[in-house]
Amino acid sequence: MAPFGVPEVTAVALTGASPALDRLRHALDRSPLPFEVVADPAEADLIVTGDPAPTPNHLGVAAAQVPDTFFCTTDTVDYLVAALTEAHLAGAHGVRVRPPVQDHADQPVLGFRSHVRRALSRLADRQHRFDPNHYDWITEESVEAEVFDGDVVVTVGDEEIDARLRARGHVDGNDGHFHWAGMLYSDRAAELKGDGKSRARVRIGDAEPVAAKLAELTQWGTVRMTGVGTPPWAASENLSSV
Repeated sequence: MAPFGVPEVTAVALTGASPALDRLRHALDRSPLPFEVVADPAEADLIVTGDPAPTPNHLGVAAAQVPDTFFCTTDTVDYLVAALTEAHLAGAHGVRVRPPVQDHADQPVLGFRSHVRRALSRLADRQHRFDPNHYDWITEESVEAEVFDGDVVVTVGDEEIDARLRARGHVDGNDGHFHWAGMLYSDRAAELKGDGKSRARVRIGDAEPVAAKLAELTQWGTVRMTGVGTPPWAASENLSSV
């Protein structure tokens, strides 16, 4: 694994004006990840717009014929937070929904009662969880190598949980400390966070555990995990070098 330094940040442009975009901007500002939101779409890797998605599309948030663009509505803010988090973790410089995914999810709506079918389709779409495998992420290998994605053991109180963590970090210029954040995939961790638990320790294999926080429970059943100082993957590397 490549050394962890200051990662290259995915630049995101939010274009237009709407309550949904305001909510998305606020969510990105509150995220422990250092999102870079730019005003000029020409300087952005990804664009989020309040315009309606063209037809055909995937869940109203992306269209294969319009790469590097997400479409934001009131119902899709949480989905887009998850998508932009994945883009940041992957160091993505572009994205495109996979045409087979789009073609399968968005069936033609025809006939006299098409407005009813559209309404039912939109209702069903709200139940869809964000899946990074539905997209092709354009990344550079050097950036992707800086993302940790693997199995971890999380301790909350006296309970140990096997989980998957996908995370990356950076050195904060303000305090000089290494800050890391990412997504923790574990139904049990989600239950504990839902019960109000936040303090945790996380380790890889037999490495020393490091302090972490169950920061936020997402709508998609994952938990945002954050930490300051040595990340779990560095603790694991220290063990292997002994």
